[in-house]
Amino acid sequence: MKHNNHSLIILFAMMFAQAGTQAQNAGDKLHAEDGLFNHLSVGLTTGLSGAGIDAAMPVGKLVTVRAGFAGWNIGDIKFKAINTATEVTEMQMVEEDAVRRAQMEDKVELAVKPNFWNFYLLGEVHPFNNQPFYFSAGLFVGSQNFIHFRNTNDGALGFLYDANQKVEDYNRIYRTNYPPIGLKFGDYVFTADENGNIDVRMKTNAVKPYLGIGFGQHFAKTHRVSLAVDAGLLFWGTPKFVLNNGTEIDSSGRNSGITSVLSWLKAWPNVQVRVAYKIF
Repeated sequence: MKHNNHSLIILFAMMFAQAGTQAQNAGDKLHAEDGLFNHLSVGLTTGLSGAGIDAAMPVGKLVTVRAGFAGWNIGDIKFKAINTATEVTEMQMVEEDAVRRAQMEDKVELAVKPNFWNFYLLGEVHPFNNQPFYFSAGLFVGSQNFIHFRNTNDGALGFLYDANQKVEDYNRIYRTNYPPIGLKFGDYVFTADENGNIDVRMKTNAVKPYLGIGFGQHFAKTHRVSLAVDAGLLFWGTPKFVLNNGTEIDSSGRNSGITSVLSWLKAWPNVQVRVAYKIF
């Protein structure tokens, strides 16, 4: 899969370079006049990378550079997560007071907070004379924490922390392999910290290469306002679930559920709509 992603990036890069060469050699012009930085448009954007603002300028006959910021911050989404202590059946563990206390509550409310923002710099090449179709490539740089999980009742999960400490002690002393006690999210178990909280983040790379295609104009010839739509992929690496102390959480499954989804979700799809106003 990794090899395929690298091959895809190289293929798009070759297409982008070839298109740029064709664009520079083209006799016709997309813009009203030739020139370097002779136009400036400011745009409002919305899409899967969030809402934002950017600016675009031409750097050649058919080549445009666009830079801006986009992001979204959605409020808490609450759900009930299964307490894995209720699934413990081994007698030597069930008899422990810490585990018994943990088994008294079968589900606990968690809040997940999506948060995604990035600065970006894109180069766009229009390979076809006087046509609004273009290729785009560049970088998005921003947040690593895509979503944040936390219990809604602050400090109330000390019973999960105590039970998990008992499990860890047993595994260390008796060389057993009992699974951790915490809250289940697909193939993962989120354990509580010493403060009685679940604090888990789904992390990605901060630097995300981008490849896409678009349709539209950033500099209308006869009007001030123009519209463009861009679609592509942000290559952000394989997402990981990480505790607040930086420890990566291991999944209990490798080929199913959320683990399977994350194994191929190495890129975030992006569709962005831009409404631009040409200043000059």
